[in-house]
Amino acid sequence: MSSKTSSLKALPRIRKLHSTTLSQLSWQALKEALAYAISDYSYSPTHLRCLHARVISSGLHQNLYISTLLITKYFHFGDSTNARIVFDAQTQRPTKVLWNSMIKGYLKNGLPQLALDVYQEMTGRSLNCEPDKYTFHLAITACAQGLDLELGIRIGRHAREKGFESDLLVGTALISMYCKLGRLETARKMFDGMPERDVVSWNTMITGYSQAGFLFEALELFKEMRFVHGVIPTEPTLVSLVSGCGNLGTLSGGESIHAHVIKTGFEIYIFVSNSLIEMYIKCNSLVMAAALFNGMPSKDATSWSSMIGGYAQHGHPDDALKIFHWMVLNTGVQPTRPILLNVILACAELGDGMKGNWVEKNYISSDSGRFKADSVVITALIYMYTKCRKMENSLNLLNKVAEVRQDVIAWNAAIKACAELGQVDRVLELELEMQRRDISPNSVTFLMLLSLISSIPSLKKGTETHAQIVKRGFERENPLANSLISMYASSGSIGYSLKVFNKIQEKDVVSWSSIIQAYAWNGDVREALNLFELMKKTDVHPNHYTFLAALSACSHGGLVEEGLELFECMKVQYGLQPEIEHFTCMVDILCRSARLTDAYYLLLNATSKHANNASLWGTMLSACRLHGDLVIGQAAARQLLLLEPRNAANYKMLADAYISAGMREDANDVLGQLRARELEKRPGRSWLDGS
Repeated sequence: MSSKTSSLKALPRIRKLHSTTLSQLSWQALKEALAYAISDYSYSPTHLRCLHARVISSGLHQNLYISTLLITKYFHFGDSTNARIVFDAQTQRPTKVLWNSMIKGYLKNGLPQLALDVYQEMTGRSLNCEPDKYTFHLAITACAQGLDLELGIRIGRHAREKGFESDLLVGTALISMYCKLGRLETARKMFDGMPERDVVSWNTMITGYSQAGFLFEALELFKEMRFVHGVIPTEPTLVSLVSGCGNLGTLSGGESIHAHVIKTGFEIYIFVSNSLIEMYIKCNSLVMAAALFNGMPSKDATSWSSMIGGYAQHGHPDDALKIFHWMVLNTGVQPTRPILLNVILACAELGDGMKGNWVEKNYISSDSGRFKADSVVITALIYMYTKCRKMENSLNLLNKVAEVRQDVIAWNAAIKACAELGQVDRVLELELEMQRRDISPNSVTFLMLLSLISSIPSLKKGTETHAQIVKRGFERENPLANSLISMYASSGSIGYSLKVFNKIQEKDVVSWSSIIQAYAWNGDVREALNLFELMKKTDVHPNHYTFLAALSACSHGGLVEEGLELFECMKVQYGLQPEIEHFTCMVDILCRSARLTDAYYLLLNATSKHANNASLWGTMLSACRLHGDLVIGQAAARQLLLLEPRNAANYKMLADAYISAGMREDANDVLGQLRARELEKRPGRSWLDGS
């Protein structure tokens, strides 16, 4: 019997062999037996270290094959330190495979800089080892992960010098790096110049466009790939496109890709279906997401998590809990952290502390609970219990939360929940309790406190909080300074707002917008507009919120011409398209000054998104009734009734306008239409009234 055959028979028992038994094997058989044992993925890190010791005692630690296996296995267990020890123990010249194993191992363990250090060590030694295409592929990937564009370009140049310019693996890695580091034009130029492209290359370029928000370019490239070059898409192709549509909220594009998924038979692939569900949820199409989810032949934890999260985050917490319970009772899927977080959120939205407590007892705090020390899950529970007004449960968890070293985040969750419930006193009590326990608030804590104080408002509490911000060294943070401006303005202390604003060293667009809004709130319209003009002379460009603040000042002050100039400046000078809030301000400005014709044509010439807004036309009709302008009123009413033909209030408003003008007969006609369409409100009735 050969030594190789005998060693193979010994392999199943290798873990139980003692050194005396190992010594009876031939050197070749010993090497093969140890190699097999190291490769066995059922081993633990402890077993691996024991085997490593056997390798050293057997004199095999210089064997490059054994060393490569040890390095790979150590990296598999996340032990980069011992992997490097094995590598450094080599006295003979390492092979390319050994170098590549080190670079690949560091990459897989999320250590791109160490991977690049190994690459530079490999190419920089006096007795260097020439990199191959796999080395370049790994090194360029490390540059992408480590966001090192300059080194990536140098490595790409090195690869071209070594004749790998047209290599598919290296070229694709360079395209991926350029895409991840925002150099899409360079990536596309390289992609177009590739002599050979496989589906991975196409996917890389499409993904680059999709993740950067260039969905049109991604879809065009997909069409070229599919219909010009005849390359069959794979799962990553479709997942990338669907995710891009979801991120941009482009429902029509997502539906087109969904149709292609069905046509090409990819709907059976669970990753594609999961990405489609996520896309429909992001596009606020829960009905389509649910239909797709219900039709899936098999579902994994991601499928359930997406659907539960979709319901929980879009105002349907009841449905989120229903499908969670169905999952628990009818499938073998174990709740993951995302699933539990969404279920806890649903309980918080419902204010149902009992169901939340059931979730905690069964899946978090139980003996088998995998998340009892998970700070994120515990923080979510604290938020849920506080939102459900179960402060005793919240405080119990807050007492334990120091064990997971997330004190301030957990306390912030409790404060956030109380603020959402409008429990001002409770928020202030929690803040004092934090101080008593020597838990330092962070900027998030103060932002929540300032927002709450602004809603009261309370100058005393505001100044106390401001003092705490200064004491703890947060006064230089722009978000807090901007919030202080708004807080003081809401308390009527515009002088303090200005002092805070003047102390901001680098004023951003929010700083300017906040101080302009502060003066608008306090009725100093001219000063608000002066500040806007002053802002225009700086390097900070106004945004939608800035213009809204300036327009609201014009509305308060009845400054029609100034408002029209601002509205035009917004579009022409800064290229900002007005949103519904800006149109609302302009309609209000024009209607208050009885310029109803101008307001009418402003809406008539607006984009369909705003021209079809019933609220704006309702404002118009109300103003026409007030000013007795029946001509514009009738035109506004026609638009309004087209948009909301079943809204009885619109008919009543038009009838009131006719009555105010003494046109009783026309008013009766409108009310007749109201009755004919059976839109009149009937009096409410309770079951207690009897039948």
